[in-house]
Amino acid sequence: MNRFRTIPRKTLRDLWRNRSRTLLVVLSVALGVLGVGMIVDTWDVLTTDLQRRYAAIHPADVEINAPGGIPVDDLKGLATIPHVTAVQGRAVYATRHRDAEGKWQALELLAFPDPLDQAVNIIEPEAGKWPPGRGEIVLERRTLPRLGLAVGDMLTVDAQGRELALHVVGTMHQQDNFSMEVRGTSTAVVDLDVMVQVQGHDRFNTIYLTVDSPQVRGEVAEAARQRLERAGHRVGRVTLKDPTRHLAQEVVDILLLIMAILGVLILLLSAFLVTNTISALITQQTDQIGIMKAIGGDRTVILVTYGLAVTIYGGLGTLLAIPLAGRLGYRLAAYLASQINIDLFPYRPSLIAWAAMIVVGLLIPLLAAAPPLWHGASITVQQAISSYGLGGGSGDPRLVRWLSRLQGLPRTWSLAIRNSVRAPSRLALTLITLTLAGATFVAVLSTRASFNFTLDNIVGNQYRIDAILVFTRAQRVSRVVPLLEAQPGVERAEAWHFDQVIMSLPSGQDVQATLIAGPLDTQLFRPQVEQGRWLREDDAGAIVLNQEWAQQEGVRLGDAVTVRVQGEDTTWTVVGFNRDLVEQRTGVYVDLDELNRALKRRDHTYTALVRYTAHDRASQEEITAQIIDALAAHGIEVFSAETMSAIRDQATAMYTVLVIFLLVMSLLLALVGGLGLMGAMSINVLERSKEIGVMRAIGADNRTLVLVFWGESMVITLASFLLAWWLSEPLARFMTRTVGLAFVNTPLDYAYARSAVGIWLVVAAVVGSLASIGPALNAARLRVQETLSYE
Repeated sequence: MNRFRTIPRKTLRDLWRNRSRTLLVVLSVALGVLGVGMIVDTWDVLTTDLQRRYAAIHPADVEINAPGGIPVDDLKGLATIPHVTAVQGRAVYATRHRDAEGKWQALELLAFPDPLDQAVNIIEPEAGKWPPGRGEIVLERRTLPRLGLAVGDMLTVDAQGRELALHVVGTMHQQDNFSMEVRGTSTAVVDLDVMVQVQGHDRFNTIYLTVDSPQVRGEVAEAARQRLERAGHRVGRVTLKDPTRHLAQEVVDILLLIMAILGVLILLLSAFLVTNTISALITQQTDQIGIMKAIGGDRTVILVTYGLAVTIYGGLGTLLAIPLAGRLGYRLAAYLASQINIDLFPYRPSLIAWAAMIVVGLLIPLLAAAPPLWHGASITVQQAISSYGLGGGSGDPRLVRWLSRLQGLPRTWSLAIRNSVRAPSRLALTLITLTLAGATFVAVLSTRASFNFTLDNIVGNQYRIDAILVFTRAQRVSRVVPLLEAQPGVERAEAWHFDQVIMSLPSGQDVQATLIAGPLDTQLFRPQVEQGRWLREDDAGAIVLNQEWAQQEGVRLGDAVTVRVQGEDTTWTVVGFNRDLVEQRTGVYVDLDELNRALKRRDHTYTALVRYTAHDRASQEEITAQIIDALAAHGIEVFSAETMSAIRDQATAMYTVLVIFLLVMSLLLALVGGLGLMGAMSINVLERSKEIGVMRAIGADNRTLVLVFWGESMVITLASFLLAWWLSEPLARFMTRTVGLAFVNTPLDYAYARSAVGIWLVVAAVVGSLASIGPALNAARLRVQETLSYE
């Protein structure tokens, strides 16, 4: 055991003598551990708190949308359906309010039979008065500051053409939906008297049910639909929900998964610096290893000696990362939670994240150092004694000779280029780090560009509309369409039909789908047929499905499917597969006239698609508000109105969050790459100490030495940039497809962000310059006597 007693002293002495190198490695490991720990901490905190907060509001198993509204007595009747444990009615009305500048903004009003006795999807009071009384309004807590209001102020609301002033008396917290920033719509609660003034009746158009078993959700939903339809009420969308998963859970999981992959990548890249450092350390101390072996040290002693250094690197990096990862992970979780409008519980350390950081912080550096450690421990005494230690290497002689023939370059730059390839393995590891950072950065911005390009294609090519209007009651097409087209600013209007249906597939499985029916001569929708064909006038019972969804369900062209719509079973033949990012997975398309014949009805609609003469956000909001007022004057009540700008905002909100965090992770990659480059340059300075002395002896000044090592760093940086540029295109295509499938269930329309290449060139140049400053100045400070006496 005596032979191991001096190992800690030697290891600590080596680490202290090379403090700058030790600091670089520790920081690099800390960044890698930080990336992994932050993501694990965020996942643990957010998933746990999201489930606990969501469960506390008693989320629904079934949601039923009834545009015409359901009276209280009929709501109570739903509680007698077998397996139903609770029923909650909610009146939801889309209107608008005046902001501080006097402009109209979207507002969603909610009302309950009894706000003090909510049973499902509970909305909790936050501050001020609860519940609101006559002439009062309680705003969602995120809405109040966004509107620049305070409790006690007045808010003007549009009540079917009349301006209704309401007294703001408090705030509430709605946890069953996204925040105002994500949805783009303010939310507030009023009492039934106010709701009657606004919507004209006291019925409830949204019903939530809870059941005693997940297996009976579909059965209960169908029973509730039939009971309401028998009572004469129109049922729109019926949605089965999983009360154990928040509606944002899938998006959060995808976002954290992608970030976790980049976090692991950061950790692996930081391990490259460990590999470089240990390789240089063993090469530097080859003679010491020979002496240790000559006096009795075996392979185990060598492995323990330098393995201890690696363990210290990993331990110090982990100790540095753990507190930062916990706090940053919690802040990241808090930001994501704010976007989905939930509160986290108070900060507490994540034991899962701690365990993950300790494991990766100690294990990954050891694995990264294993090859050079084994190589160093396997050196014989003869090999060690005959070695000249750090000579800097000469790399591939053929490559060095070829580079030496370069003409027209200043001698300093020629030397910098040749020096950059003298340690091929170290150069390769450094290039990998910087290349992946650059390629990831460009790929992230390209994915963002592809998402925006896809939305532009939808708005400009597929859905050529500015607003979607849904009416409370059925309207005659021959009346409402001419009325809409007569409004100022309206270019065209078309009657469409959207309905939530049950579709029986050839496999025998019943699935929920969104039935979309429009005119064959539509000018407002351009299908993107991926396979088969679109609907034709001579079709009899033809239907088009979403391609991605159809492939997953095993549906093929020519298959017959049964669609149950409004209690009627209708049979259709699949003639094509379409791509639609608005309805995404379960949108199915039929001819409106064909659907009306199947349902034995004619000349009525609940939905209109409208195109305006101006398509900017302000025009869409202004014209939509004018249309709602004009229709109200003719006795036509609009149940909901959505502009394409609002739909686009909703589509991009969570994706924008993903892009922000991906950019942060890619910049962390760049930081790790910069540390790796700094470490490589420091080792190069150390290796070439004697060369620096010779250059000093023949007259090289500080400026020349700094320029040589800065130039070497720039050569490596430029090479990594060119490789990153080459790699970014296939990586961007992969990321665009993967993110598209994850977020919208179909690949995005690809758009390469060429501007990102230029941005990364600037970032890489800055990183390369900063990484070379320390090593270059260290080289300039070396005196001739120091360098020639160096061993």
